[in-house]
Amino acid sequence: MLKTLWDGFRLRCPNCGQGHISEGLVSVRQQCEVCGVYFERKSGESAGASIIWISILPFLALALFFVLEFSAPDLPLAVKLSVPLVALIVVGVALYRNVRGLWIAIVHLTDGLKGDDA
Repeated sequence: MLKTLWDGFRLRCPNCGQGHISEGLVSVRQQCEVCGVYFERKSGESAGASIIWISILPFLALALFFVLEFSAPDLPLAVKLSVPLVALIVVGVALYRNVRGLWIAIVHLTDGLKGDDA
């Protein structure tokens, strides 16, 4: 199970571990070029990834704010607020496709990925 989740996070097909999930910086392939399973059979199946990612990111920014607050209490408030905000945007965009890959792996574990024969 952990290997499947790790494969998804690394943008590898969770079914075969060889094919690629991503097709660029933001797009996801329709199906695996190696084993042929569909990553998203219906439009909107990746909404779970968006919901999870949007739910986790504020907690990460809040944790970074408190790290800054307790480690450098003399920093101006504008800096303590802007650093987590910038980190939130950068990390959110940079890792979004990995989170989508993780979501595809979760769908695979719940028996949601099917090939042409299904």
